[in-house]
Amino acid sequence: MPLDVYEEDRLSVISQNVAAAIDAATFGEGSWDRVPAILSDAFPGSWGGLANMNFPENRLNFLSLQNMEPAFVTAYAEHFAHINPWNAYWRSLKGTTIGASEEVAPARSFINTEFYNDWLLPQGRTIAAAGMKIVGEGDEVANLLMHYPLSKSGVYDRAAVEILARVRGNFERSINLARLLRSDVETAVVKAALVERSRCAAFVVTGDRRIRDANSLAEHLFVAGQCVTNRHGRCHLADATVDARFAAALSLLSQGKPTPVSRLGFRTAAGAWQVSLAALPTSPLPVGSRLILLPPERLILVQILELGSKRVNAGDLASLAPAFGLTPSEIALCRRLLLGESVTDAAERLGITQETARTRLKTIFQKTGTSRQAELMLLLVGAS
Repeated sequence: MPLDVYEEDRLSVISQNVAAAIDAATFGEGSWDRVPAILSDAFPGSWGGLANMNFPENRLNFLSLQNMEPAFVTAYAEHFAHINPWNAYWRSLKGTTIGASEEVAPARSFINTEFYNDWLLPQGRTIAAAGMKIVGEGDEVANLLMHYPLSKSGVYDRAAVEILARVRGNFERSINLARLLRSDVETAVVKAALVERSRCAAFVVTGDRRIRDANSLAEHLFVAGQCVTNRHGRCHLADATVDARFAAALSLLSQGKPTPVSRLGFRTAAGAWQVSLAALPTSPLPVGSRLILLPPERLILVQILELGSKRVNAGDLASLAPAFGLTPSEIALCRRLLLGESVTDAAERLGITQETARTRLKTIFQKTGTSRQAELMLLLVGAS
C-alpha cells in the first residue's frame, strides 16, 4: 500500500497502537515518548510531539519531541516553547479540541516571527500540523500533535485528525487520572507544611497567587485585611510596591528559579509586617511515574510575622539585648542607623572600618530575622 494512502484498516491500526501506548504510559507501564513516536512513524516526513504547558506561569511541565534533531528539541524547551505563536490559539480554547493548523491557524499567519523562521522552517519546512488539546487545570494545556511538510497536508490533515479523534477518550482519561493523583500529592504537601507552622500565620500559594490552603491565623489576617487580603482566591499584600515584588518572587519560585527575595517588610496603619517566602520541596518523579505528564505544581509557603509583637521603643534600644541577643556594639550600630546615618557614616562615628560595620549589620539581620536595612528600621521604630 502506498505510504500516502490512509484507508480504514490503516487508520484503525495506527489508532489502536496510539491508544495502547497512551494507556500503557498512563499506568506507568510504558514511556510517553512512545505516543508521539508512533504518530511520527505513521506519517513519513513528520515529527510528533507531546507537551504540557502551564500558560499562567509560562512553564513547560513536560516535553517529548520525536523524530527531531536534539538541538531543535533543546532549543524548543529552552526558548521557542515560550514564544510559540500557536500558544495563543490553544490557550483561547476552553475544552478538548482537535484540528488541523491549515484550517484553524495556518503557520503562514505568523510568517515573520522568530519561531517560524528560526525553528520551524529549518526542520524540513514542517509548517503544517494537526493537534489535540486537553485541558489540565486552569490554563494548563496538554497537547498531542504532529508536524509535517505543507505539501503533505492535503493527505495528512484528514488522517491525523481522524486518528486523534479516535484516541481522544484515552488521552482524556489519562489526564483526568493524573489530575486526581496530582491533587492528592499536592494536598499532602500543603497539609504537612501548615501543620509544621502553627505558631504564625501561614498559607500556601501557587505562582499566580492562588491560595491552596491557610491556617487559622492566616485566615484571620485575610478577614482583617490589615496586611494581606484574599481577593477571589488570590492573595495580595496591602502595600502595592511590596506586593509587586511579592508577585515577582512567587513567579520565580514557581518556575524553580532562584530569587533574591526571601523576606519582605512593610508597614501599614496597623503595624509592621514581615513576609517570608519559601518554595516547598518537590521530589523528582521516577521514570514511569503516572504524574510525569501532569506533574504536581510548585507550591510556595508564605509566612507572615507581625513585627509589632517584637517592636522596640526607639529611645530604649537597650531592650534589644534580651529580645534578640544583640551585643552592645551591635546596639550602638543600630542607634546610629536609626539617626539616619549611612553605614559609612556610622562606621566613622563608631571608630570601626566599613567592612566591620557591614559584617556587624549582617549579624544583626540574622539575629532579628530581617534581610534588608529597611526591614530592620521597621522593626526598631514605632509607627510614625
